[in-house]
Amino acid sequence: MLLPSSSCPQDAVPVDASSRRRPRAARSTAFARTLCALLALGAATLAAQTAVPTSNPVPYTPQSIARGKNYFLQNCQSCHDEDGRARSAAVAIAADLTDPGKWKFGEKDAQVFASIHNGAADAMPPFSSDLKDEQIWDIINFIRSIGPEALRPKK
Repeated sequence: MLLPSSSCPQDAVPVDASSRRRPRAARSTAFARTLCALLALGAATLAAQTAVPTSNPVPYTPQSIARGKNYFLQNCQSCHDEDGRARSAAVAIAADLTDPGKWKFGEKDAQVFASIHNGAADAMPPFSSDLKDEQIWDIINFIRSIGPEALRPKK
């Protein structure tokens, strides 16, 4: 369904019956309307794709933590080290994942998800093409398990 926009032309121009082609103004109007519709559709699609739950939808369980550790070791260890502390020499300065108070891009579940999924500025690449959303949530559960006990979700 196409939604009218105040910036999109609304007046239909009739087709010239003698040439069976629309006059140039009509073609321009049709092009502008199509372009507006495509932009609106693209914006709606992008908004739907970037909607992230505010809290982790994957339960904080030993199984999720184990899966998250496995995904972490495959995808994150090279910068954050096996223990998440990022103490070894890495290509970039990575965050110590055991100290959420020092995380530059937020410590809430949705913020951590966004950092992993979309990347974090120049500091961290996006993993949206390498990891499914549920795998990212498992990684977040693993990260919570190595952080301060007081900040861990209740099992």
